Amino acid sequence: PPRRRVRAGRANLATVARPALVARLGDRIQFTVRPIVRDRGSITLWVAVTFVAILAVAGLVADGGAKIRAGERADIVAGEAARAASYASGPDDTSRVAAAAAAARGILSRSGMAGSVAVASPGRINVTVHASATGPISGLTYTVTRSATAQLLLGVRSGGTP
Repeated sequence: PPRRRVRAGRANLATVARPALVARLGDRIQFTVRPIVRDRGSITLWVAVTFVAILAVAGLVADGGAKIRAGERADIVAGEAARAASYASGPDDTSRVAAAAAAARGILSRSGMAGSVAVASPGRINVTVHASATGPISGLTYTVTRSATAQLLLGVRSGGTP
């Protein structure tokens, strides 16, 4: 819209909005009145951008939570398999490493998780568990790996360390 010139005396912006008052003040001050430019839609844009950012953060939190839960499940199963291996070894002098490894593999198969059992030395078994989870928001599949080690106390009857 075109600008219009207004002649007024001792007028301020509040008096410019009233044409009758401006006409009475005369020709003492001259300035230009600009039409009010509205910021239509600027708040809508801000709300839309903020909403998308909040959704993105919520998606990251939900997907990160799924990955953390998968890691916790894998850690629990690895610990239980290592514990089963140490119980299966027994407290006597005979080496039962094969029985300990079989007990750990049994825990892995019952849990439904993939993993491996490795005999590191006659008194040590390493259990590694792989768990996967799908993010509820992104649909991405996360795979986590956790491991635990069982120290088999072979030949110890009194509870001391070999």
